[in-house]
Amino acid sequence: MFDTTFSPLQLGPLTLKNRLIMAPLTRQLAEEDGTPTAEMAAYYARRARGGIGMIISEGTYEVDELGCKAYLDQPGIANAKHVAAWKMTTEAVHAFDVPIICQLMHGGRVTDPRCLFEGESPVSASDTQSEGWVLYTDTNDEKHDRGIDGDWPKVTFPPARALTEAEIHRVADGFAEGAARAVEAGFDGVEIHGANGYLIYQFIHPKTNLRTDDWGGSPENNVRFAKLVCERVRAAIGPDKLITLRLSQDGVDDFLGAWPGGVEYARAVGAALADCEADALHWSSFDWTDNRDPDADDPMPKVITRASGKPMLVNGGIMDGAGSEAVFEAGAGDAAVVGRPLFAHPDWPHIIRSGMDYPWTEFDRKYVIHAPVDLAVSYPADRRVPNWDPDVTKRRSPAADTA
Repeated sequence: MFDTTFSPLQLGPLTLKNRLIMAPLTRQLAEEDGTPTAEMAAYYARRARGGIGMIISEGTYEVDELGCKAYLDQPGIANAKHVAAWKMTTEAVHAFDVPIICQLMHGGRVTDPRCLFEGESPVSASDTQSEGWVLYTDTNDEKHDRGIDGDWPKVTFPPARALTEAEIHRVADGFAEGAARAVEAGFDGVEIHGANGYLIYQFIHPKTNLRTDDWGGSPENNVRFAKLVCERVRAAIGPDKLITLRLSQDGVDDFLGAWPGGVEYARAVGAALADCEADALHWSSFDWTDNRDPDADDPMPKVITRASGKPMLVNGGIMDGAGSEAVFEAGAGDAAVVGRPLFAHPDWPHIIRSGMDYPWTEFDRKYVIHAPVDLAVSYPADRRVPNWDPDVTKRRSPAADTA
């Protein structure tokens, strides 16, 4: 059953046992200084045991400068302490013969202001300000699930300033440094996060990139920063590690986002990425079949993979075996990337392969925080309650998080 889904896939230097990939899923369960925890290792190991073909880690900050760290309790790969702690996760996942890559991201203009240092502004492609707010301020339910008492403010984003030419190159070098540390920590490669509202997305999307220099003004210029990052990362980790580049129209602060020009813009983006150093592209959406273009029908991942000639990983609305097969039947991609079903059902690949009817648990944010873990790796009997300061005017000391 679902023969294509469960067929092997050669993805760059890696051979996957099937075409199911675990999506990067933000949880914010690292230590305050970004150090990954044993509970995180148990969480990833449980999904490796569940039959997934490859895992992409949650968004991880690669350096602690220029507003890179996006969330409170976000994991990092910015120093030796982070590297040592991530090894527990990579070893636990590899024990099930499953590869894992580290998603590297920079928050840009949607960085939580409490993650900024004193006197620091968020950075972006241009001088803009997001109209959104930090996702974990959505509901009181999440506050309850995380065990937080006290005020629960709506955390909005401050105005961002445009990166200078020199800073653009520094950020690209930071991605490369983080990638090298990820390989040292045992990851099989990295994903460059160019989607979902974060910094590289802010360059790719015409709505947030208002530049008139070589880094903006056309699809080719808008993706130039993403290509630079991939180039620097490849130089840092060599040809034997996987690099993927994630793309999207929408962001954490714009859930209904769409590229001006729709499919035509997507085709131009794909063509511009044809010679980038990424082994594969990764389309992220709520529904991969919805291109949000009233004048065209082709799904965006199909358009981009045809224009780029690169393998495509497809994420968005895949909930069962038929959903994964639909990706391949449509010629939209080479792998199905699954997120929400894996929070509550770590055995999701085994379940869909069985073909049995299954009473799926409806997705709830509580599974983000209290997802099933592999107790052979860690027994989190007393999960740490985050100490998030509700004062959104607070900034970090320059001496913080430098271990």
